[in-house]
Amino acid sequence: MFPLLLLVYLQSSPIHPLPSSPYTSYTLEQTCGQDGSKQSLHLNTQAAVFTFNSTNRRKLDCHLELHLHSKALGFSVFIETLKIERSSGCSRDFLQFGRDKFVITTHLSEKYCDTIEHSANITNENGALVGYDFKDTSFPRREYIESNDVEMDIWLELQPAQNNQIKEVKLVVAPFRKSCNEEDGEYYKQCPGTSRCFRRELFSAGIVKCAVKTVEESSSGHFISLPLIIILIVVITIIATLVRFRIEMLLSNSENNNTQTLENLKFRNSTNPTACYPPSNQENPPSYDEVVMMEYMENPPKYSELYQLLE
Repeated sequence: MFPLLLLVYLQSSPIHPLPSSPYTSYTLEQTCGQDGSKQSLHLNTQAAVFTFNSTNRRKLDCHLELHLHSKALGFSVFIETLKIERSSGCSRDFLQFGRDKFVITTHLSEKYCDTIEHSANITNENGALVGYDFKDTSFPRREYIESNDVEMDIWLELQPAQNNQIKEVKLVVAPFRKSCNEEDGEYYKQCPGTSRCFRRELFSAGIVKCAVKTVEESSSGHFISLPLIIILIVVITIIATLVRFRIEMLLSNSENNNTQTLENLKFRNSTNPTACYPPSNQENPPSYDEVVMMEYMENPPKYSELYQLLE
């Protein structure tokens, strides 16, 4: 009876599959070929973490070729840890990235052999992640981007360890979409300041760090800094108050000037009634005698002259 009830319960209960890891782990000691031959890995959309932590007794000559399935994707490589032998020009141990066409290498990055410490999480008093400490190696120095091809190469060459030195390498490779839109927001998230979009679970897993992350992402999926918002609000409020005060001062000064002008006009009119009329430049008209005199200034014609005119 009990097995029957158990069977009925299992059939009626939904089965939830275990969540899959957002990345695949590879140990370079096993992934790299023994003879330095190229090893091909098809990541497609899956992130990968490559690690090496060993005292190698013999030379390691590792060449990996990573593949993506779409030209809409690119590679983001983050050097999490690098502790190998330092030498001038990285002539002994080195890490290098590049790409090729068939058997011809078309691009090579610089060689890395500097010591890079593992980054550390920065949390607040509640234990929430608010940032990353990249120690003495900045994020841009740790990052390599390949967006021109669906293939990329990784070379790691390590000479036999001296004095039992333990060499450490940790690389995080995450495929990204070269662009995304609002419809992709449910599954993808865009790195601030770039057009690169990564699967959301890679952020929560700490695989993608997107330069310096300063605060936990909000429910909408964007980075929001509350102190920054508060500062912006305060600055905008101060500016608005100053502008309003300036406008009120200008209006007050304008009203005072208009009032003063009217008072001055009233005062001038009361003391000098003719001040409102323009001065007249016209002289008094001439008298009757002056007009008559001007008209008959000459002597009248003689009678003999008039008679000649009549004839």
